[in-house]
Amino acid sequence: MIHRRHIRTCLLAIITLGLAQTPARALLNIDGARNQVFVFGSVTFAYSSNIFSESTGRGDSSMSAQAGVELKRHAGIISVDSTFKVDYQRFGSYTSENSLNPSFYIEFNKTTGRTTGAFTINAFRESRSDSSVNVRTSSWNFPLGLNLKYPINDKFYLTSNTSYLQRRYTDNAALANLTDYSEGIDLFYVYTSKLDLIGGYRIRVSRTSFGNDTTDHWFNVGATGGLLAKLNGSVRLGYQIRAVAGAAAENFTHFNALAALNWPMTRKLALSGQVSRDFNTIATGASVDSTSLALRANYTYSRKLGLDTGVAWGRNDFLGRNQTPRTDTFFSWDVGAHYRFNEHLNVGASYTWFRNWSSLSFSNFERQGFSLDVASRY
Repeated sequence: MIHRRHIRTCLLAIITLGLAQTPARALLNIDGARNQVFVFGSVTFAYSSNIFSESTGRGDSSMSAQAGVELKRHAGIISVDSTFKVDYQRFGSYTSENSLNPSFYIEFNKTTGRTTGAFTINAFRESRSDSSVNVRTSSWNFPLGLNLKYPINDKFYLTSNTSYLQRRYTDNAALANLTDYSEGIDLFYVYTSKLDLIGGYRIRVSRTSFGNDTTDHWFNVGATGGLLAKLNGSVRLGYQIRAVAGAAAENFTHFNALAALNWPMTRKLALSGQVSRDFNTIATGASVDSTSLALRANYTYSRKLGLDTGVAWGRNDFLGRNQTPRTDTFFSWDVGAHYRFNEHLNVGASYTWFRNWSSLSFSNFERQGFSLDVASRY
């Protein structure tokens, strides 16, 4: 049932955000547009028919609120963008799943000189439903990233993508903490003014608290930019090797792909698609061969009203001699609309349907959900 207290809270938040309008683009401008401070907030009312992503199908309503501040400094050789926010979620019946999740992000960006790139620091707490382990999880996550670009000459340039992730689960000793390192080196060839060709290699080393240590090697080729007349994006095809260390030492291989495409069909209608196949390490420490395809359509009805819809399909093969044999296949679709009252206030609504077919009966489930959100930024 929809709780009256949640409805009153949602209406109060909508009224508050709607009345608090100012003409300024940023809350505070220092030295013109070089130094800016923004504040933002949102309220979301939602219902999900299956908040634990498993066959028992326990549903609940929820109320979420988010508030944060964003600081931008675009002066000097290195620009700085940082964001701090706090998300609070409260459930109507399953109050033990209530969560308070802070998040911090900062990016240092160098866009001038021969070598350019960005260094990012991130720390956040996440509470979510994990369909791979069929429980709700809470974790602290600490990602770092360093991306560099170095031009060799007019036709060739190199990029380096270094990342680090530490994930620690806070509420379930049966879940494996993860530490992940990766390094990718790509050589780009400027084929035309709109299209670059790519050859790359990535190594990724993952360590878990359960001793499920893996090393991935990915060799790939691809292209990025204007792929066809109106089709833009990036496509990579490659071959990947995963080596699992320890007592259950095994090797897994597959041909894989990574693509992100955009096609502006008309002035108002745009299509986008994503394809991914990769090895993943899930919260139990097990290895999964994951394949997913997604297609989205966005229609701009007017300057204020936009509509969107999407479909997605995927398959997860759980790997390893010591793992319970399991294969999951999922399909989902969603539809949504958003209305922009002005540059500060946006309202949106969405509906999502998700179905997971699994060789394990407990992991067979269906989920439907809808949400209404109000967001404001100054």
